[in-house]
Amino acid sequence: MEKAIAEAREQLDLQNVKQALRILKPYKKSVATGGQDRLDLVQVFADAYLENGQVEKAYSLIERSCQLDSDGKIGGCAKFFTLGQITGGPDGISIIMKGIENVSAIAGDSLSQEQANMMVNGLLAMIEIWMTDLCMEKEAESECEELISKAMEISEGKSSEVWSVLGSIKISQQKFGEASEAFTKAWEFFQMKKESIEEQLTEESVSSHAEYLELLQPAISLAKMCIEMGLYEISLQIVAAIKDIDEDNLESYYLEGFTYYLMAKLEQFKQQNQSLQLSPENIYEFNSHVQELPLDIKNESLKDIIYEARVSLSFASKFSENAESDDEMAKEIIQGVHGLLNEIGGALDITELMKLKRGEEVTEIDEIEINELE
Repeated sequence: MEKAIAEAREQLDLQNVKQALRILKPYKKSVATGGQDRLDLVQVFADAYLENGQVEKAYSLIERSCQLDSDGKIGGCAKFFTLGQITGGPDGISIIMKGIENVSAIAGDSLSQEQANMMVNGLLAMIEIWMTDLCMEKEAESECEELISKAMEISEGKSSEVWSVLGSIKISQQKFGEASEAFTKAWEFFQMKKESIEEQLTEESVSSHAEYLELLQPAISLAKMCIEMGLYEISLQIVAAIKDIDEDNLESYYLEGFTYYLMAKLEQFKQQNQSLQLSPENIYEFNSHVQELPLDIKNESLKDIIYEARVSLSFASKFSENAESDDEMAKEIIQGVHGLLNEIGGALDITELMKLKRGEEVTEIDEIEINELE
């Protein structure tokens, strides 16, 4: 059983959740019985179910593992943060606090980097609950301010995730300039973390590879926030970083295309309002009303930007063909991709996309030939 648990963990680290579940399947009955001697099995099953989107199945197992290991000294404290996030509300806050207290008790006077990261993640999870489930509570803002200050202190101001959450808090406070500064700092520290992990990847460590893949979701979230604040150039740099990690990532191509689309609309808006002085405040306002501004695809000055949008969205459309039929997030992205393509002239021909994929230049003659094929 120990060998199966180790193999399943390795597959989860490589994001092969289906394979992990196949490895664990013979032990499905065993997970329902036993006490602390089955803790590792309970936790790996919970992680596998969670990664597979089976939250209800995962919840009962995570809850049980927290009961079997209430101080986190046997199987670690991460499960308390996961359970707290799933539970949400005041109960979720209490569970996460229990996890943080456990980490602190285990660390004593010497807090390791891993333990510091865990505490920071717990604090950020609490902020998320205060900004969603408990956002109408009168103390929500002050709680977020206190928690983000603690997270910034523990991380020594060097965590991309902490700066990103600070940016979200500043948006909720309508302090858009400060939000932009926070997201810019988040990108700066993300790059440093990515480069550090890439250096470790040369040793072909499974743990380093897993850590590299874990950068995906924070990067996607940061790209979205930068888009929201009109930090389009930074969002394109983040998308490029995402492609370094996963070159065929569907959402990255959608975000890239959407960014170019917004850049085209903003440029058109600037042409129509030449006296306008852009600021974080009015760009944020512009983004919230962007769908109301029809895009003139015949505008020669916008031709290159619109083409870049079509390229990215066309790739996204192509990659979407490989999405699982029950992947709801992929369905939502695909709907957005097709909506934008319909507005900017449709998808590019597969011949043109293949040339671009190979790094070949597409000439005007090629475009004419492709158009004739259509």
